[in-house]
Amino acid sequence: MTKRGWILVAVAAAALVLLVGGPSVITATGAEPATCATCHSMQEFRTTHAQSDHAAVACTQCHLPQGLASIPAKYEAGFKHVWATITGYEDIQLSPESEQILLDNCIACHVQTDHVRVPENRGCL
Repeated sequence: MTKRGWILVAVAAAALVLLVGGPSVITATGAEPATCATCHSMQEFRTTHAQSDHAAVACTQCHLPQGLASIPAKYEAGFKHVWATITGYEDIQLSPESEQILLDNCIACHVQTDHVRVPENRGCL
């Protein structure tokens, strides 16, 4: 391949990385509800969250594992949400793994609260 061909391949690869990876990085670096709501499919959740008792809690405090495990999880979640937005797939459902993370974080925050329970529907409070 010629030098010009390699340059074109490199430019195309960089553009692809920025197109797909850029929004994922932006999404993954934010923790506030406004960042999460950049996808129009999340607007309804942001509105509900803003009116809830947990309005002062960042989305990542509930929806991602805590500690160092949150770093790759943020990138994975960001990529999945960006991909869903690009492809038009907006059926936002919690996976069983995400439900467990949510439950663990709920219990961790409310461990001092008497009303914490783990009912059959896996809800926390």
